Amino acid sequence: MKALCILLAFLLGGTGIAPPGLAEDLQRLPPHYRDLVDRLIKDGLEKDFLIPLFLDPRAEPIPNRLTISLMTREVPELYTRFLSFESILLAKGFLLEHRRTLNEMERTFGVEKEIAVAILLVESRFGENIGRHRVIPTLASLALLDSPENLARNFSDIWLENPEVPYSWIEFLASRRARWAYQELKKFLEIVRSEAIDPLEIYGSIAGALGMPQFIPSSYLAYAVKRNSFKEWLYDVDSAIFSIGNFLKSHGWRMGLSTAQQKKLLWHYNRSEPYGETIVEIARRLMKSTKER
Repeated sequence: MKALCILLAFLLGGTGIAPPGLAEDLQRLPPHYRDLVDRLIKDGLEKDFLIPLFLDPRAEPIPNRLTISLMTREVPELYTRFLSFESILLAKGFLLEHRRTLNEMERTFGVEKEIAVAILLVESRFGENIGRHRVIPTLASLALLDSPENLARNFSDIWLENPEVPYSWIEFLASRRARWAYQELKKFLEIVRSEAIDPLEIYGSIAGALGMPQFIPSSYLAYAVKRNSFKEWLYDVDSAIFSIGNFLKSHGWRMGLSTAQQKKLLWHYNRSEPYGETIVEIARRLMKSTKER
């Protein structure tokens, strides 16, 4: 009998058909999440952890995250507020208040403290805004971008305004974003499954970025420097400062880089030219004010 069960499990797995018990559990889920959760289970996450999460009404997909946009949000105007007098004054105060930790980070990782301060200002205003969007439905919605139903709806909407855009291009954009989001969702679930925290009450950016330094889940796993739990890391100033230092050093940062080199490396943090230019300019102003004192 045991041998028969093993053979059945092998055959079902080999054909991509869920075992009877799992199939019944998946049927309890909203239709849009069944394939996604099945894939997560096949990738090693526990059924008993996933099913309750995706049955929870708080996990419902976010409509505007299912929309494929052909426009970029990364324009210089998006960052001008971080160069205001008030923002620079706020950054100076943070630098003075946390100078000891920032100096230690600078010695440890070879990253100028003003760069770390600039990143924290832009990313979360020093923890004031770490995001208003539940991470699980945000990333899960993005992971559904390339579903046939969603592709058809988006192509129809885009065609009405841009009939020259081919379906193949929409499909390419959706597939690329969905693949990225699935991997980030999987990593986020790996982070929280062992934490004493409600996974559906963790908030982040519209891209699922987390905490004061706004790390996506894969960056958290690779570069976060934390003293205790993930939950504490989200709001811990020292951990945020050291995590930024570790991230930048791991991507090749060192003291004394040219402005062009700094902007190139900041691309790894946020793939945006206006972002890199803003970080470098904030840091320059902070360094100038320090020299003038």
